[in-house]
Amino acid sequence: MKKRENHINPAASACGGGCKTYEFDAVIEKVPDINGAYVAVPFDIKAEFGKGRVKVHATFDGEPYDGSIVNMGVKNPDGSVCYIIGVRKDIRGKICKQPGDTVRVTLEERQAEPLPYSSADEYIALYEGEVRERMEKLRALILSCSPDITEKISWGMPTFALNGNLVHFAAGKNHIGFYPGASGVEFFISESAGFKHSKGAVQLPNDKPVPYDLIRRVVLFRVQENIGNA
Repeated sequence: MKKRENHINPAASACGGGCKTYEFDAVIEKVPDINGAYVAVPFDIKAEFGKGRVKVHATFDGEPYDGSIVNMGVKNPDGSVCYIIGVRKDIRGKICKQPGDTVRVTLEERQAEPLPYSSADEYIALYEGEVRERMEKLRALILSCSPDITEKISWGMPTFALNGNLVHFAAGKNHIGFYPGASGVEFFISESAGFKHSKGAVQLPNDKPVPYDLIRRVVLFRVQENIGNA
C-alpha cells in the first residue's frame, strides 16, 4: 500500500490520568482488494512510544474504538515508514465517512490486559472443534518444516521463528489468519489467488479446505529466506 499525502496537524495534550491524547485530522484511505480502510498516524510511533506497535483507545469523529497502531508496509511520500490504524466498516457507517473523507482522530495509549495464555498449546486449547483441529495441524506442519523452528507467543499469536520470526497464525471470527510476512503472502497468492489477503496476512476461511501443502511451501520459502538473511 502506498500512502497518499494528507494535510494533517498533530497535537498532543495530557489527559487526566497522566497519559497523552493525540488529535489530528486525516484522510481515510482504502485498503486495496478488500473492503478495509485506515488512517495514517502523522508522527513517529517508535520515537514517541519506543515501539513499532501500540495499542490505543481511539475515536473517529467521536466514535470510540480500541485498536492498534501498526506498520503494514505503508510508506510516506518521502519513503519513510508510515504507521496506520484501521477504521472498521461499522465505524465508517456510524460516522457516515468512507475512503477519501477527512475524519477527526484522537489516540491514547492503552495498557494491554494480561493474556490468558503464554504458549501455542494454551492458545489453541482456548478453541474447540474444527478450528482447534485446523490450528493443531497448522502448528505441526510448521514445526515439521525444520527442526530448528521454535515457537512463542508474539503479538498475541502463536509465532514460529528461525533466525527471526517466520510465520504466525490466529483464529478469527470466520477464518484463521495466516501471517507469513509480505514476501510469504506474495508467494502464497502467486500459487493460489482465491484467498482474501493483505500486505502481511492471508485469510483461511473456516468453511473452505485449508491448503496445507501450499502453506508448507510458504513456510519452507520463509525458512530459506530467513537463513539467507542471517
